[in-house]
Amino acid sequence: MTSPENTELRQVIGRVLTREGLSEDALPVKAAVQRAYDELGSILIPLIGQLGVEALTTRSLRLAQRECPSGRGVDGEPEGPPINQVMDWLERQDPTLAADAATAMLSTLGMLLMAFIGEPLTMRILRKSWPDGFPNVRSEETAT
Repeated sequence: MTSPENTELRQVIGRVLTREGLSEDALPVKAAVQRAYDELGSILIPLIGQLGVEALTTRSLRLAQRECPSGRGVDGEPEGPPINQVMDWLERQDPTLAADAATAMLSTLGMLLMAFIGEPLTMRILRKSWPDGFPNVRSEETAT
């Protein structure tokens, strides 16, 4: 997926993930992903429910795994909610590639959301979830 929308989405997610200064280490990446996921979930769960968010997360992870396969093996399937599976996958990434893998997963989630509800509504949700990812958006626009 290299559409203009995906490129813009990856830039937004890159800003969101790096807002607190990531190093080339999986732990800060995981913390940033968890924070971004929680912020997005707080907006999405009332709209599509917990199961809807989990379904999108599971599908996004599977698609991102094709783009950024982990070089390290895993014993069986990770258990628990899909975000735990994302964290396990990020932990298995080469530390220098963890941020790229996280960006791939979150941008895939955004693209899936766009496919289901359209770009305008998706971007509105993302602006509300991650206002610091959109530096050109007026602050009162994100408050609505």
